[in-house]
Amino acid sequence: AMASSLRPVLLLLLPFFLIALLHHLRFTLFYNSISTDVGRSRSGGLHRQMPQVRARAAAETLTEDVQDEAPRASIGDVVAHRIQAVDSAVADGDVNFSLNGEDAASDSPALRQAAIANGDTREYPKPTLSSKRLLDGSENWLPVPNAESDSPDDLAWRRRIRPNEPCPPGRRPFHVILTAQASVYQEWQTKIMYYHFKKMQKNSVCTEMTGFTRLLASRGAQPDGLVDSMPTIIVEQASREATRGFQVINRPWTMSEMLKGDAWRARVVEDYVFVAETDHLILKDIPNRATPELNVAFFFPYMSPVPREQAEVVKRYFSGDHLTVQPVGPSPALMHVETLKKVTPLWLDLSVKLKADRQADAVFGWVLEMWGYSLACANLGIKHFVWQQLQIEPSATWHQNVSAEDPYIYHYTFGVEYSLDGIPVVGAVGEWSLDKRHYFGGYPPKNLEPPPECALECAFVWWRMFNEATEALGDEWNGHTLGGLTSFARAQGSGELSGPFVDAIVSSGPWVINGEHKPLLFFVRGRLHSPWGMGSWRVVGTKRVALSLCATVELEFDSESAPSKFSYTAAEGFTVRKRSGAGALDSAYVRAPVDGWDASHPAAKALIGTGPWAWAGISPMAFLANGVLVSPWGEGSYVGVAGSEDTVRVTFVGAK
Repeated sequence: AMASSLRPVLLLLLPFFLIALLHHLRFTLFYNSISTDVGRSRSGGLHRQMPQVRARAAAETLTEDVQDEAPRASIGDVVAHRIQAVDSAVADGDVNFSLNGEDAASDSPALRQAAIANGDTREYPKPTLSSKRLLDGSENWLPVPNAESDSPDDLAWRRRIRPNEPCPPGRRPFHVILTAQASVYQEWQTKIMYYHFKKMQKNSVCTEMTGFTRLLASRGAQPDGLVDSMPTIIVEQASREATRGFQVINRPWTMSEMLKGDAWRARVVEDYVFVAETDHLILKDIPNRATPELNVAFFFPYMSPVPREQAEVVKRYFSGDHLTVQPVGPSPALMHVETLKKVTPLWLDLSVKLKADRQADAVFGWVLEMWGYSLACANLGIKHFVWQQLQIEPSATWHQNVSAEDPYIYHYTFGVEYSLDGIPVVGAVGEWSLDKRHYFGGYPPKNLEPPPECALECAFVWWRMFNEATEALGDEWNGHTLGGLTSFARAQGSGELSGPFVDAIVSSGPWVINGEHKPLLFFVRGRLHSPWGMGSWRVVGTKRVALSLCATVELEFDSESAPSKFSYTAAEGFTVRKRSGAGALDSAYVRAPVDGWDASHPAAKALIGTGPWAWAGISPMAFLANGVLVSPWGEGSYVGVAGSEDTVRVTFVGAK
């Protein structure tokens, strides 16, 4: 009878017992790796394992529900507190750490896949060779077989994140290492990068971007003005003998010097690192898709092993199949700490050797150090998951759609150039020019001028993120500032020009100077394309115009309404040897109206004289009267599409 009466009470107490048991198990799992073998602790073996101790403490903390200890925004403080507790216990000789505390993982592929899908990412299958090739035909390796799908298993845990709930298991924190040099140029970039990193870290629930260290190369290992603003490790910059003036070699150099010391062990408690650059803008919370056997990196199409000249150099530094050398660099790159330690010495060694190699230096150019990393990985058997969504690199040549590609990083390594009316400028500085290289000697000003209204999205994203950071930084944006985005074009257009003579000039062409130099093209707003680059032009007489091309050149045309030839006189400094000469319309182009030409079509009327345009990043392209199209590949044609006010049909090189 007593047993019957106790049964309801026991059933009521059962949930509380299970909760207590769960907390006991969590405590046991966390401290299962810590034993009380004082003798081993004092032997010194433990202290050699302290990076693993701290990393384990951080990782276990991040998989627990820390809501009762601190808000999510303060999760780093919770990690630091637990690491400090471990450090204190070790200092007292009370505990030891065992790397063998994990349960043995099953060798069953099915069980491993199920574990990954459930967010337990401690075990991974071997890297899988993708059935898809990169754009240049290179290999790609995957962390999980379905890594290229819309719902990859290694990101399954992120899909279970819910607001105001504990983070699901599966997080694998990583430490961002920002390589930098002591210069004004990289100082202002670093401030912007760090602002967006902190913003993303703060606003991203369950982020894996838990740590940050700036790795600074400076002369004499001297601190700069940012050491009090962000965590920094400083090392002596590489010697002139090592860099031969190519300062990017400081990246593997500083990494090598850092790994030789002890400071990084206290800072990098995570198992993984992310190598970042100062010109990275973080657009989204970056997930960790690396494994102990596979790095994550970005495909750089301009460093492929396929072209003959590059293949010749690659074969001299790699004895295997040169086509297996992946076209990746060391940044952006995610990798296990042990992989970083493994690859860095050879990465540095090859970078220095490649720079001293005349052929390699000439062929690899500004991406030489990236090749040093790629070749080092190939020689060591280190493979990469080449993840194109990792970043985006818009430029004046390729204006990518940021929203459509949905990248995690905007890398502004190239400038974005536009005319003031929104036409992309290729091969020259635009009238609106956002390029980091304008600011080698000073900071960009706050509140940069907006892009032209019809500029593509990439220009607006970059401009907006710059202005947001500089405004938020307030008085910390304290460097000497240089000019705005409309002050750098060497040859700006002359502004609005009008009149019958102007209309006749911009709708005719292309022109040839002295029968050999071509094309010369006149565009609206006083823009000029010449065989020697961009310039400007203005009307200075009834049939007379002045060109600005390093030197002033005056042209006298034969007609105000239907010009067909001109004579010129040039000031000293003009590219052509002859200070005077003549020019005429290119005889290779037919002037009669093309079939289907309608001069009243709205799209045709809007296009005539505008430009210079580019096709697939190659310029110049010009739309002239009577449907004449000038392209980099010769003559073409264009006509307005009936029933549309903004579409033309273009025909050139045999295609429409």
